[in-house]
Amino acid sequence: MDTTVIIGNGVAGTNAAATLRKNGYEGAIMLIGEEVALPYQRPPLSKTWLLGPDRPHPTPIRPLSFFEDNRIELMRARKVVSIDRNEQRIRFSDGKTTKFDTLILATGASPRRLDLQGVDLKGIHYLRDLGDSAGLRQALTGPDCRDVVIIGAGVIGLEVASAAVDLGKTVTVIEAAARAMARVASPATTNFVTQKLTDTGVQFLFNKKIEGFGAANHRVSSVNLGDGAEVKADLVLAGIGATPNVELAEAAGLECDNGICVDQDMRTSDPKIFAIGDCARGDNKFAPGKLRIETVHNATTQAQIAAAAICNKERPAPVPPRFWSDLKDMKVQAVGIAVGYDLVQSDASQHPPSLEVHLKSGDRLVAAEIVNLPNRQGALMKAISPIVSTDAQ
Repeated sequence: MDTTVIIGNGVAGTNAAATLRKNGYEGAIMLIGEEVALPYQRPPLSKTWLLGPDRPHPTPIRPLSFFEDNRIELMRARKVVSIDRNEQRIRFSDGKTTKFDTLILATGASPRRLDLQGVDLKGIHYLRDLGDSAGLRQALTGPDCRDVVIIGAGVIGLEVASAAVDLGKTVTVIEAAARAMARVASPATTNFVTQKLTDTGVQFLFNKKIEGFGAANHRVSSVNLGDGAEVKADLVLAGIGATPNVELAEAAGLECDNGICVDQDMRTSDPKIFAIGDCARGDNKFAPGKLRIETVHNATTQAQIAAAAICNKERPAPVPPRFWSDLKDMKVQAVGIAVGYDLVQSDASQHPPSLEVHLKSGDRLVAAEIVNLPNRQGALMKAISPIVSTDAQ
């Protein structure tokens, strides 16, 4: 009997296992994760998880009964340390090994670390997993936490800033670029969001370089900027992006370049090994060049593509990438990829606040961004077409 081993039990890995069974795969499936918890949803970690009065519980992607009913062997608190491609075998940190016929790498990404003087001080946080979120929540709700500094105005940073404002903290967001969410949204949308967050009390400092941190009693006390200014800080969250977890793939000799390189079926340079989710980089039908997309939607979509290839099923029709975020009283959504556009059409309302932005290349809708208009996403997804035909590759 064939065995498919999946390394990584987040959204990508768990959905790959589920879709294999849905597609009629009869072989053994092993789903391996390093954490003790059942596979859980990560988006709440930077939102509702930080605000609850009691210690919250993680939201499972699937209940334990799902894995049992679908004959998916869920291996928790297990770390894979190497892949032997010739023997088609993986080795765990305890020295045990297991064989695979097909391997799926869903190893995700890790927060990019600061490289500055004082980064080891207490009070400096990163956010990726359950443990990170629990530690951040405890620190945010502590009696000595008043001034919160967010380094990086990306989605995670702004979500935590929103939660911190709701908790009554003084919040400053420091960003090296000229605007917020520069990698994922157009200026029209990011300027709208920035103004709304500013109105709620978030202070933004753009085009700023950080030199290091001030300390008091081995804890962070300030963030020191390149222009000599000091920003008071009882707590710092660094949200400066993520790096793909490619160590296993690189050590196994798989092709990697800012992610594990994959083809249109999510196959790596070894046809028996697939890569999906935050760790994978490949072509996308909705933008030129090789991309690595860090969203729940992308992880789910790529899991379905890989499962279809393994089961010799037709590749799913391409769908535009999308993401969403809750920022204070705003639901921010985007479909498509905001690159290569030459025309911006926007329609904003202040009462209540809402925004719809169309990004076009000629007559083609490249991407769309909406704030507080959740019912528009479905129609906008249908309006975005691939840049190449589905049969061209």
